[in-house]
Amino acid sequence: MLILEKRIGLGAVRECYEHPTDKAKCVKVLLPHAGLSVFERELKNYTAVKDVLKDFVIPCEKELVETNKGPGMICDLITDDNGEISQMIFNYKKDAEVKEKLDAFAALLLTHKLFFYDFNMYNFVVQIKNGKKNLKYIDLKSFRRNKSWCFLKLENVFDFLARTIMTRRLKRLYRDLGIEMPETIK
Repeated sequence: MLILEKRIGLGAVRECYEHPTDKAKCVKVLLPHAGLSVFERELKNYTAVKDVLKDFVIPCEKELVETNKGPGMICDLITDDNGEISQMIFNYKKDAEVKEKLDAFAALLLTHKLFFYDFNMYNFVVQIKNGKKNLKYIDLKSFRRNKSWCFLKLENVFDFLARTIMTRRLKRLYRDLGIEMPETIK
């Protein structure tokens, strides 16, 4: 059992802790209101998209571990050249290099029909490695899972609907970052 002590992040359904024995890793654990299906879904989604999104997603281990906080998912810890934990994308608003990476990420999703729906700024981290800025998407739970009140999830059947919903949410991210979304991905 891993004993988790140092929390390094908090999301809507998970907390992230420093790995107690491996400083290159972190451990995500569920908040009390979240079910284990969150991790099962994320691991399944990671396996489905990792080959295409390899530059944009964080490697994680295939099996959950037992921790003092409940089941945990071990992932690589995203750190910069200086050893510090990488910062969220909102700290890089209007940065040309980050915009270029975001454009490439969005284009890759659309080209491969990888429909994600949660693009809030807390789901993107900018890692500085070897002096270059790399964009990392840290929340794979929304892959092909649109949260809506509609009974019929037609976006699961018709790609053009999934694309429309995803593009609208990407536009919101670009707007929140204060940058122009390229015409090629609108």
